[in-house]
Amino acid sequence: MKIEKPLNIFERISFFIILNFSKFMIFCFVGVTSAGIDLITFNIFFFFKFPFFVCRILAIAVSIIYNFSMNRNITFRAGGHSIKRQASRYLIVYGIAVLVGLTTSIIVFNILGDGTINANIASIIGILLSIPISFLGSLFWAFKNPDKK
Repeated sequence: MKIEKPLNIFERISFFIILNFSKFMIFCFVGVTSAGIDLITFNIFFFFKFPFFVCRILAIAVSIIYNFSMNRNITFRAGGHSIKRQASRYLIVYGIAVLVGLTTSIIVFNILGDGTINANIASIIGILLSIPISFLGSLFWAFKNPDKK
C-alpha cells in the first residue's frame, strides 16, 4: 500500500490554475474589455472636467454592469441560477475589489500629481489590484453553483 503525501502549497496552486485556466482566461478577456470600457468612460468624463473621484465612480459603475453580465453568462456560465443571489454577492465582491482599487488609484494619483497620464496610471494600478479579488470572489462565491458544496 502506497501512502500519498499531501500536496504542498505550490502543487495546490498549480492544480487550481490548471483546473480553472480557461475560466481565468475568459475572465481576463472580459476584464480587459471591461478595463477598456472603464478607461474610455473615465476619459470622457475627465475630458469634460468632472472631478477625478466622480470620473472613477462613473467609469467603475459602467464597467461593473458590463462585467456582471459577461461573467455571469459567459465566464462562469451561471445564467440559470438566481440573479438576485448572484447580483447581491457580486456587488459585495466587487464592492471590496472596487474599494481596494479606488483607494489605491486615489493614493497613486495623489502621489503622482495632476494630469491625464498620471490619472490613467493611477486608474490602471487600481484596476490591476482589483483583478485577483474579483476573480476569486466570483469563482468561489458570487457565481458558485448553489447545488455544489
